[in-house]
Amino acid sequence: MSGSGGGGGGGGAPMGTCETLVIDTQLSSPKPSVIALINVGDLLEVTTETNGDTTTVVVKHDGAIAGGLASPLLQRLRQCIEDGTQYSAKVTAKKDGMVRVRVSAIRL
Repeated sequence: MSGSGGGGGGGGAPMGTCETLVIDTQLSSPKPSVIALINVGDLLEVTTETNGDTTTVVVKHDGAIAGGLASPLLQRLRQCIEDGTQYSAKVTAKKDGMVRVRVSAIRL
């Protein structure tokens, strides 16, 4: 018998629709002045920022960049945002300057 083997992994849901994409990660390059204002349970905005030819995915708190996102699924997330899916990042843990978030689509 032959099959497709399972697997995939990557720290979130398997590749599916943009609405089902979920990423658990920590903020990269956190901004201490913004991080100080964030609490566990807060919902943060997920958006893209373009500098020249580079587009990064960032997380914002009250319009200020709290940090970036790093994940094997980042390219997929960026494409979904460009295609119109909106995401939020729920703060799941915070210790000193490290902030963990769960990124998921906003259900309208």
